[in-house]
Amino acid sequence: MTQSPKKTSRPVGAATPVVKRKSIPPGVWIVGGGAVVVVLLVVVLVFANRPAPVSAEVYEGFPPEWVTRRSLGNPDAPVVIQGWEDFRCPACAQWNQTIKPQLMENYLSPDGAVAGGSVRFEYHYFPLTSHGETAFLAAQAAECAADQGGFWVYHDRLFNATNEGPAGFTLDRLRSYGNEVGLDGDALSQCVISQKYANEVQASVGQAISMGLNSTPSILVNGQLFDNGFDYQGLTAEIRRLIEAAD
Repeated sequence: MTQSPKKTSRPVGAATPVVKRKSIPPGVWIVGGGAVVVVLLVVVLVFANRPAPVSAEVYEGFPPEWVTRRSLGNPDAPVVIQGWEDFRCPACAQWNQTIKPQLMENYLSPDGAVAGGSVRFEYHYFPLTSHGETAFLAAQAAECAADQGGFWVYHDRLFNATNEGPAGFTLDRLRSYGNEVGLDGDALSQCVISQKYANEVQASVGQAISMGLNSTPSILVNGQLFDNGFDYQGLTAEIRRLIEAAD
């Protein structure tokens, strides 16, 4: 899977890709003062790509019945977007840090800037076998967070750890993330250890495969696979079409 805003998915079971390095602009790779320019560019790029801080405040404007275990938005919304995703998937993390906030601002929230309450988003577990046990542990931990009413803020915290690889998804780290976002980390950890939701996560994977999904993130709009989930303009055009058809 190559991490790129132009690609929506990664093949199931594909090996972890090598991220392409950006070529150095002419005239930058020089000694002396030019080295300072290189350092500054690196610092700017690092900070520009840091995930936004996780905060439960982004969900406070939603009525309680609009924020359920893995569903966010108006239960009666005419448009339902499903994300079949893996917390270890960099493309999924990118989608949730770039596309989802725009959908929340314009369509998901009650006072959305374009058509508030017209879209509901559902998260579905699709941990890839190529990511090993940690992907399944993260999915189970998210479901355990839902037991405490904290799925969405924990969901955001998990995606902020995606770039850390397996080290970011050990049991100890999953517990610490729970504490960070105001949950009972010990209770969450015990829930994961008990394998309470192992069968549910595995069933979700089986459902994804039975639907013919073979990559993450797979974005479905009213049950139909949307080819490029990172094409926000195309996605919103389809949303508007479905809203008009429902009127």
